[in-house]
Amino acid sequence: MARDLLYEESAVCERAKSESRMYTVFFVFAIVAFVIGAVTLFFAATSVLPTVIASEEYPRTAKIYTCVTWIVAILLTFGMGFLFMKIKDRFNVSYDYTFVEDELRITKVFNGKKRRFVTTLRADSILKIGWCDRDSYENTLRGMNGRKPKIMTSNHEPAEGKAFYYILVTGSLERTLYVIECRQEMLEYLVRAAGRNKLETA
Repeated sequence: MARDLLYEESAVCERAKSESRMYTVFFVFAIVAFVIGAVTLFFAATSVLPTVIASEEYPRTAKIYTCVTWIVAILLTFGMGFLFMKIKDRFNVSYDYTFVEDELRITKVFNGKKRRFVTTLRADSILKIGWCDRDSYENTLRGMNGRKPKIMTSNHEPAEGKAFYYILVTGSLERTLYVIECRQEMLEYLVRAAGRNKLETA
């Protein structure tokens, strides 16, 4: 097989329009939380806490309580910001598949902008390839000793002209089962690279 073959496609989130709005909502929530946290931190550090600490009217326990209360409030506010940032990345998630040089490279795409590399599946590490709606998938899944497959699509049903395929690969420590959503062309590239004997048709 030629080493310079290149084939690309994407598993785009079918709910992209609605989930894009949710992504934006949580992003705005996160920014608001960070701004409130920053303002609170500035106000506490430059005004409230120095005044309380320097005051002789407050007993020591009251000073400690006031400082702890403000610090906890600040940490909670920033914590909410980070939580909202994490939650937003659960919406409008797509996956890019790039087959090049006998390997499949998978990238996760957040809201059509931010990209994060996930993994590379080398042809020589592939043990099985097949359709997720056939018996061989269930048989392979039972052989994973309870380990869940890594789902490389956010869709519950394949888009028109596509199907869910599974790829079982072996690593240095254990086998991993991946599920991708792609056209038959991608399957043909994978099978040609890994070998026809790796394709499970039943």
